[in-house]
Amino acid sequence: MVKVKYGNMRLNIKNILTKNKLVILLILTGIFLRFYKLEEFVTFLGDQGRDAIIIKRIVTFEHFPAIGPISSIGHVFLGPFYYYLMSPFLAIFQLDPIGLAYGSAVLSIIGLVGAYFIARKELNKSIAVFFLFLMIFSYTQIDFARFSWNPNLLPFFSFFSLYFFYKYFTTEKIFYSIFFGALLAFSIQLHYLAILLIPSILVFFFLNISKRKWPPLKIIKGATVFFLSFLLCFSPLIIFDLKHGFLNLNSFLKIFSGQKVLSYTSFLNRLSTTNNTFFSYALAVKLSIAVSILLLLIFIYFFIKSSFFKKKLFLELHFINFFLYLLLFSFLNSFRLVHYYTPIYLSFFLILAGLIKACINKSKPFIFVIFILMGIYIFLNFKKYTFINAPEGNRQIWRAKMIAQSIVEKNPEIPYQVVPIPFTEMSGHIRYFLEILGKTPLSEESPDQPKELYILCYEKECDALNDSQWQIAAFKNKQVEKIWKVDRVKIYKLVHKE
Repeated sequence: MVKVKYGNMRLNIKNILTKNKLVILLILTGIFLRFYKLEEFVTFLGDQGRDAIIIKRIVTFEHFPAIGPISSIGHVFLGPFYYYLMSPFLAIFQLDPIGLAYGSAVLSIIGLVGAYFIARKELNKSIAVFFLFLMIFSYTQIDFARFSWNPNLLPFFSFFSLYFFYKYFTTEKIFYSIFFGALLAFSIQLHYLAILLIPSILVFFFLNISKRKWPPLKIIKGATVFFLSFLLCFSPLIIFDLKHGFLNLNSFLKIFSGQKVLSYTSFLNRLSTTNNTFFSYALAVKLSIAVSILLLLIFIYFFIKSSFFKKKLFLELHFINFFLYLLLFSFLNSFRLVHYYTPIYLSFFLILAGLIKACINKSKPFIFVIFILMGIYIFLNFKKYTFINAPEGNRQIWRAKMIAQSIVEKNPEIPYQVVPIPFTEMSGHIRYFLEILGKTPLSEESPDQPKELYILCYEKECDALNDSQWQIAAFKNKQVEKIWKVDRVKIYKLVHKE
């Protein structure tokens, strides 16, 4: 009896593998593109070093933060979720920061597979395969996966937030509301632009609630469970604000009251720029504004006219998220950086996959055109795979470690300070290894007078004694004791004259 079951199990596994050869090949390709030469090409600069120091202190039980990284707009902090999420990977790799990059890549692969199965379940296998294909070869998604940074996993957290909202809306099962609240809280902690998911969710809810015929009590119950789950997972930031006189909330409000966020220039101009920038990032090619507007109009046309889209609530939710995000983001006075679109990349790929499927259903010969376009898509993205095309990587982790070791070899007298020139450079990646090597410098903001000052010169020539940075200017009665070079960085050791 046991042998029969074992035989059936082997048969089922073989059957599954046979039927999913293309999916397995795509996933293996995705793994290769995210892990190939990772250590050689990984990004490890100031931001990554700063985060690694905080995560290291979690792993070693030195400090458990209630806030996360500071946002790029104003003095507003994100939540600490990202730090705790990545800490097991740093622990597994015994404090080697490459563990954080591997963690990002692993979580990215899990996200890819999870998103594929969700698309397959809620839509169909064909759409799911096209969706997987677009994610697998996307340069932006590959780049996000190949180094550790708080916005990099937001495409998947945003996608899963929308999925669990959708599941609660369509099944009325309360535990989906719990997951929705938690994932939305985590998404906002990864980047505040995830807040723009909320208007999309509300619009979808009010457009479709009449079809559900829910009694008011059921709506109140679901909303209450969602808010409790959200507040619980967002509680570290709430507790921090309560303990510090609503410092974060006040900073957030000052941004809007000071007109630093809302743009008052031509809205149509902002919308066309926002739309153009997004399509250029998503398709890995520089497009004209006219072409990107045409693409958006095609999306809108198919969404309105296609019966295929109208029958798929899950696609409708993602189209609303995609369109409304572009619309609302256009109001903001901000750079249009690649990671600012993380909440909608997967929504876009899912809509595009649905559009491809709808076109094939309407005209079978269109399959040939699809294959040509898929080949062009791979080609455009492949050109940006520096880890394949470049002869060698920057080896940024190795470089940071070598610089730190060279400073430690000079036996710096505690307390000492480290300062980069120019001021636009950061020293977090160097500071991480200095702390690992047992020679932690003063914090960057410390007003204390150090006994020694180490200047990292990233320019051809630096005026180490007369630079205007406050840490250098405040270093009293200074003189250069030693100068040496590690790779492309010249290091000055400054001491006080006797």
